[in-house]
Amino acid sequence: MRSAVGAAIAAVGLVTSIAGTFLPWLKSGSTTRDSYEVLSLRGFAGLDGVAGTVVTAVWVGLTPLAMIAAALFVFRFSRFAACVGLLFGTISGTVALLATVQGDNKGSLVGISTAGPVTTLAGAVLTIAGAITVLTSSRRSAVRTPGGNP
Repeated sequence: MRSAVGAAIAAVGLVTSIAGTFLPWLKSGSTTRDSYEVLSLRGFAGLDGVAGTVVTAVWVGLTPLAMIAAALFVFRFSRFAACVGLLFGTISGTVALLATVQGDNKGSLVGISTAGPVTTLAGAVLTIAGAITVLTSSRRSAVRTPGGNP
């Protein structure tokens, strides 16, 4: 029962995190950009070449990773799904936390919009909490009594 609750929490977290990546992450005047549009600006941040390619591949790979974790939960490979969820939550949560900490730069022309990062971070926290719940729940007791009688 506890494992099923953890899986449900993790699934909600996966969906919330992915939804957060499509919300505004950067604002420039009256224009907002989601996290994927921000990736197109990576050259301005000095992330050309291999570093930019790795950052883009990892971030774009989060959606398929979330889908894999959700499918594993559906097919009842809960512990493996939880491990994938931990990886997903760690990556998405770290990026979202860094963006959230930078905060909403009120009054500036260019700044971070907190809607996307905060939503992604909340989803990552739910994913990690659900995954930990799944991993710490036990299916059966492995405790044996002396003499071999259960």
